[in-house]
Amino acid sequence: MGIKNIHVLLIIASIILFLCFGFWALSHNYTAWGYGSLIISIALIIYCVQFIKKMKAL
Repeated sequence: MGIKNIHVLLIIASIILFLCFGFWALSHNYTAWGYGSLIISIALIIYCVQFIKKMKAL
């Protein structure tokens, strides 16, 4: 497993953790933390897609 694949794996793990934390925070009335976490997870999804596209081009 190369460093690029490990990078993608860690990004996906981060997305899952941020989504879980975001939904947990929203369900426990921590709205700022919840929305912030969901925004970061969306940004990570966009970053992951861009990274995979760039990785295929290399």
